[in-house]
Amino acid sequence: MAFKKFADLESKVKGLIEHSHELKRRTAQLEDRLRDADARLARQQASIKRWEKERDWLRIRLRKTLEDLTSIQSNTP
Repeated sequence: MAFKKFADLESKVKGLIEHSHELKRRTAQLEDRLRDADARLARQQASIKRWEKERDWLRIRLRKTLEDLTSIQSNTP
């Protein structure tokens, strides 16, 4: 009887150890995915900044060109 209880306890401990190893493995996988996602986010944010800078530059150039065209039109008889 005591042997059976000990065997059951031993089996439960082994199960807990296996579960713990699985959780550690899964945690490592999730940490890797998080690092990858953080790296992608950083690249995307840098790309967004470049696009915003280019958009602002184009907006200024277009505004200047429109002002020049307006000036030409107003000087035309």
